[in-house]
Amino acid sequence: MKRKKSDPKCAKKHLERLREMIAKDPPPLYKMSKEEIIRQLRKTREEIWEEKLAARP
Repeated sequence: MKRKKSDPKCAKKHLERLREMIAKDPPPLYKMSKEEIIRQLRKTREEIWEEKLAARP
């Protein structure tokens, strides 16, 4: 499969759209403190670990 050449104008347009979307509705991580982010990451990691162990025979 051939790869298309990158179009700098198109990439810039997409980047601007992403920035606008983030400015309108920032992700929850932007609103959290460092401690809250760490707590959330640990919780998620623990949930994934439990799911992996539960899936083992």
